[in-house]
Amino acid sequence: MSVLILVVDDERTLADGLADFLEDEGYRVSKARDGLSAFELAMREPPDLVLSDVHLPHLDGIGLVRRLRAAGRAVPVILMSAVYADTGLPGVRFVAKPFDLDHLLTVIREALNAPPRIR
Repeated sequence: MSVLILVVDDERTLADGLADFLEDEGYRVSKARDGLSAFELAMREPPDLVLSDVHLPHLDGIGLVRRLRAAGRAVPVILMSAVYADTGLPGVRFVAKPFDLDHLLTVIREALNAPPRIR
């Protein structure tokens, strides 16, 4: 079974581009355009990793992480933003936009290989 990555971004072009790139790398991808939809999707089909923008409609990326953790989901999360966001949340990494796809892929692989930590 292949790794499932949930891509969350309200910019459709970016979300579609990331999904295509990740699928080309052999990952399965699901997509959401806002934090609430992402949370609901993650509860129905738990991803192996969440790649999310920080600034989202309805529930931002940090709020999404907090809800996932409160629901007991220890999934690794990579937050993306043009502005650095030090969340202080364990198991959350940050990638600055714009990013290099090779660097993003390295961060994804590292996050998937890291032991889960939610506290």
